[in-house]
Amino acid sequence: MNKLQAATDTLKELALAYAILLLTFTLLFMAIEGHSFANSLYWAGTTATSTGYGDISPKTTAGEMLALALMHLSIFGIAPLIVVRLIERINQDRDAFTHEEQVRILESLARLEESVARLEAARGADSPGRAVEG
Repeated sequence: MNKLQAATDTLKELALAYAILLLTFTLLFMAIEGHSFANSLYWAGTTATSTGYGDISPKTTAGEMLALALMHLSIFGIAPLIVVRLIERINQDRDAFTHEEQVRILESLARLEESVARLEAARGADSPGRAVEG
């Protein structure tokens, strides 16, 4: 699953995967059903989105099985990945500190602690007999 997530991490990668899916099924539909590239691409696009107008439809059992595979791959494979990536982008915590910001904050805190320690040491040196009230 991690490999799949890494391979489809951006919407560009998902678009490429979808384009490859459409092209593959376009070529297979051309070979099985004998349609032109344009008609086969149109068929693949309408089938993948489950629109399926019916003006171009498979006439062979192999073509019907191809359509069934394309419908399931696009709806249960590609579409969920797109939705997940979009939701991740929407839910991204824009207020979260970056690594560089966290390092800068930690360095600033260390400097502040050093300054406070020096001030306390200087204050203690100025009044050595002074008792600390608590």
